[in-house]
Amino acid sequence: MNLYRFEVSIGHKEIFVVIAAKNDEAAFELVEVELEKHFLSIPEVDQIPLYEKKKIRSGADFGLAE
Repeated sequence: MNLYRFEVSIGHKEIFVVIAAKNDEAAFELVEVELEKHFLSIPEVDQIPLYEKKKIRSGADFGLAE
């Protein structure tokens, strides 16, 4: 299991999404699911780059800043 950090670009806005998934393909699918849950109408996404990937273990974390 891995912990993924994405920086989703929607227009001029960046949204950080953190996902726990078994593989890269599942992680990208879960990002899209989370975006659908977060917004009332699904926005047009410019890009969904994978910013960081870590194995889940004791002490795995990400620092997020805005």
